[in-house]
Amino acid sequence: MLLDRTGRKVKILEVGEEQWKAVMQEIHRRIIELLTFVEEFLKTDSSERICAGLYTFAIEEYGKLLLLKAYKPSNGKIQIKYDKEFTNHTAKFNKAFQNLPEECKRLYKGVFDPKIFDRGIFDTDEIAELYARLAIFYTDFEDLSGRIKSLLSVDRRLLQTAITSLKSIVLKIKIP
Repeated sequence: MLLDRTGRKVKILEVGEEQWKAVMQEIHRRIIELLTFVEEFLKTDSSERICAGLYTFAIEEYGKLLLLKAYKPSNGKIQIKYDKEFTNHTAKFNKAFQNLPEECKRLYKGVFDPKIFDRGIFDTDEIAELYARLAIFYTDFEDLSGRIKSLLSVDRRLLQTAITSLKSIVLKIKIP
């Protein structure tokens, strides 16, 4: 993460048009690489939960790519909202979810408590599932009682459909 001279996260990052194009190409490449890895990993007897967690990172990067594509160069420069978009998980997931079909969003069947997950961004179940997928990479407590959070159950078929769909969508993106 980039910090300014005072040690705070950079608010606006100015880059040249070529850097802007290069970072979008790199994000695009990494999304495809990640999705291809998850596809191959899922063909083995691997954990659907780990694959779903990795798939979630691809969704976040897809959101970042869409946010960057929306910028328009001015005098050969781009002013990237580094803190509010480029490094902001909520902004990236929100942008991705606004542009993804349902089959890319749902990997399980179940309901989460909306009091915990209602962020007012997009569907409560979607944001809940998203954070639950990322939870595969760490262990935490459920609440103050000391209960350990259980892991989300992922439907392998739904995950495979989501991966195929997202990969198809990303491959069609034209980078300037």
